[in-house]
Amino acid sequence: MVVLAAAVTTKTGKALLSRQFVELTKARIEGLLAAFPKLIGTEKQHTFIETENVRYLYQPLESLYILLVTNKNSNILEDLETLHLLAKIVPEYSRVLEEKEVTKNAFEIIFAFDEAA
Repeated sequence: MVVLAAAVTTKTGKALLSRQFVELTKARIEGLLAAFPKLIGTEKQHTFIETENVRYLYQPLESLYILLVTNKNSNILEDLETLHLLAKIVPEYSRVLEEKEVTKNAFEIIFAFDEAA
């Protein structure tokens, strides 16, 4: 499993927090996260999107998305398991699943992401 990054974003694509697990430049991760909302269509059957270089796995969580960015060679079943685990972590640290609350608890969530991924 090669998880590049885990992030929490708003539905409009604003990154609230991001944890990179491999070396990525700030511009690269910002570009990947900015591209994500444009790739989501109205199709709600899938919770992943593949581009030429990466795979986005995501889970809606009220007004937010929990997002995992992996390489395309990564095992999607393991990645989905990791995504579900991360989706359980965020509500543990944020009483309300809103931008302000997630931002307030960003460090605790990132540390928990480190333990999980």
